[in-house]
Amino acid sequence: MKLKFQVVCLLIFLNQCSTSILQAQELPLPSKAQLAWQRAELGVLISYDLPVFKLSRYDQAKNRITPIEDVNIFHPDSLDTDQWIKSAKSAGAKFAVLTVTHETGFALYQSDVNPYCMKAIRYKDGKGDIVRDFINSCNKYGIAPGLYVGIRWNSFLGVHDFKVQGNDEFAVNRQAYYKKMCEGMVRELCTRYGPLFMIWFDGGADDPSKSGPNALPIVQQYQPECLFYHNAQRADFRWGGSESGTVPYPCWSTFPFPFSHAAKQDSIFADNFKLLKHGTPEGKYWMPAMSDAPLRGSNGGHDWFWNPNEDHHVSSLSTLMNMYYQSVGHNSTLIIGLTPDNRGLIPDADVSRLKEWGDTIRSTFKQPIATWNSKNDEFIINIPEGKSFSKIVLKENIAQGERIRSFTIEAKESTHWNTIMEGSCIGHTFIKVLEKPISAKSIRLQITQSNGKPMLDSFSLY
Repeated sequence: MKLKFQVVCLLIFLNQCSTSILQAQELPLPSKAQLAWQRAELGVLISYDLPVFKLSRYDQAKNRITPIEDVNIFHPDSLDTDQWIKSAKSAGAKFAVLTVTHETGFALYQSDVNPYCMKAIRYKDGKGDIVRDFINSCNKYGIAPGLYVGIRWNSFLGVHDFKVQGNDEFAVNRQAYYKKMCEGMVRELCTRYGPLFMIWFDGGADDPSKSGPNALPIVQQYQPECLFYHNAQRADFRWGGSESGTVPYPCWSTFPFPFSHAAKQDSIFADNFKLLKHGTPEGKYWMPAMSDAPLRGSNGGHDWFWNPNEDHHVSSLSTLMNMYYQSVGHNSTLIIGLTPDNRGLIPDADVSRLKEWGDTIRSTFKQPIATWNSKNDEFIINIPEGKSFSKIVLKENIAQGERIRSFTIEAKESTHWNTIMEGSCIGHTFIKVLEKPISAKSIRLQITQSNGKPMLDSFSLY
């Protein structure tokens, strides 16, 4: 009778465990570079190209098909890459990415394979190298450097969506030359400037079996620790489905394909980019989401490149904080777009807002009012008397994969536990901003479903 009772108890216990811990399955894990990307949380994209000097509104569609008449309009008399990077760092950015080439095809460095570059202009007697200056500034101020290589469009060489026009022998030869030139540029950028945090191909690098260069093997050979984004072979992170600087919740770090959206676009773009925005917990590949938006994105603006007399487009502090909560707080890395002006400086209004934003993030999360003791088997926080909180921050140990699949958070105000919220994905960072502050004796996190043992890194109240 005693043995039968023990068996029944064991079966009940196992049944209870099955509701909270799924049968452990092999989970995709982040690479060292992907882990650094997610832990960085915030970076900047610095966009600079010839049209900034036209002193007229940036017109992306026209710039793609209209060559610049005079390349020597590029003459930033006060260019200071230190100022760029100090501005980014004041916001809390851990990495910075520079547009080496964009839609004009003009390269911001001393290229030996692309004649349309800094060698071709009078600025600094043809000896300027903004990529070199940018990376030196990144290294000086402890910011990880990345490079953005736009090869999908090139108005100078007449390349549109990776392709030159025509099907005759002349077009075939030009296409072969362009592919070789792009591969040469990637090799130059990967070998001349030291370690890179990431290399980003605007619109992808295309499929090398079609019109695109075979860029991935070059990056793998010379920058093996570098994040690669993206082509039909590989993407180390994915676009989050909008340029709003946010992703909806939940946003999983895993994805069903090794590429983000260079193929299978019918399914990946379906339902308003749902798969890119949310990922999937069943994904076989680790591919965390990027949230991106320009700093000058308010009051009708969406300016990746500087336009004159448009300081009013700089996003407000409240907009940027909401962006932070809905990107970093939704397990996504946020990239904010900055653009130097025709002087070669980040505009004063932008510099001021970046510092204000960074100061607010730092002050908000400087000191939790209470935090979970990781030596405690239960995820319970006892709150000091008289303290209230309005933000809950959870962090999973993603080096061990995303294991937590669902959870609840409860508050004990007297003798009963009341549910504050229910959630699914935690990932690197989950931030819940409450509508109003809560005073409670204790807060409890209940993991209701997990793939294997849940690996919580931290649980804090602010």
